[in-house]
Amino acid sequence: MLDRDILLEEVSALGLGERRTITDPDELSAGDDAFFITAGKALIRESTVLPSGLDSTQTFSVGDAIYLAAALSKRPRDWEFTIHEPLEVIALNGDMLREAVMKSGFLVSEVIRNGVTRIFDIKHRENAAFEDRFIKRFRGVALSSTHRAGDCIYRIGDRAEGLYFIERGRVYLTTARNARFAELTETDFFGETSLLTSDRRSKNIYAETDCSVLLLDRERVEAEVDAESPLVKLVLVNTLNVLELMNRLRFAHLNASSFHEAEE
Repeated sequence: MLDRDILLEEVSALGLGERRTITDPDELSAGDDAFFITAGKALIRESTVLPSGLDSTQTFSVGDAIYLAAALSKRPRDWEFTIHEPLEVIALNGDMLREAVMKSGFLVSEVIRNGVTRIFDIKHRENAAFEDRFIKRFRGVALSSTHRAGDCIYRIGDRAEGLYFIERGRVYLTTARNARFAELTETDFFGETSLLTSDRRSKNIYAETDCSVLLLDRERVEAEVDAESPLVKLVLVNTLNVLELMNRLRFAHLNASSFHEAEE
């Protein structure tokens, strides 16, 4: 598993970041840097990220990254953060981050790119180039399996055995309350977050249609990640972490809806 704190220390030791104290949240929106919190907290309100209409918040605390996805994608910095105490951060330049990801291996760079698109809830586009490279490199070692519509591919709490690539068909994800929140299709992949950040699955995955998937085992995925620099590893694990933070906001909305529907 990747340790965000250790990776940030390694990157800092290389002199790649600048320590700052943030007292005004507007400082976070200025410039092209991503900010990695070393002390303090920042809160983001759901209404600035999702159009659900709920008034819930998500806390970014020590170890979390602010505006990493925006720096990687050069998207507008329009999330509204609230800071109640000085925020100690390490700032990393956006140009440096984008260049590092651009030079990384194709699997890691695609996991990062995919994570960024999911953070911003961008509609999935089939990626034939990635499919060709994935099949060419891993077809001989990835385990192929087929599932009928309605089959559960894995459940919350299962051990994270590897990364799944969808060759054919569609799958969907659900929360612990079985609220459905995402659908994935051909050339997409899933299971990378729990694989790289924990030992257990945090979502349920079901086959929406009859489908065929390839499972790239943990050892091979970790070998791809281990070949990267500390900076790329830091970007990778924090992109996945920010995605989880955003998903918590989405889960709050979906689980609340699922709970009320169950009451009716």
